[in-house]
Amino acid sequence: MKFALVIMVIIAVAVLLGLLFVSFKMLRKVQVEEVEQAKLNPKQYRLHPKLQQELNKKHKKQDKN
Repeated sequence: MKFALVIMVIIAVAVLLGLLFVSFKMLRKVQVEEVEQAKLNPKQYRLHPKLQQELNKKHKKQDKN
């Protein structure tokens, strides 16, 4: 009886370690895909309207020079 319990505990630990390995493998794969997508499609940020006006003024000054 004790032998069967020991075997079951060993099997349970092995299954948990296997699941841990698979989950980390999947996590790493998703992280790599996210990095690739971030490189291909950079986020589009919007400036605050006042900052956008200042930026436009700077561009106009540079265009005149």
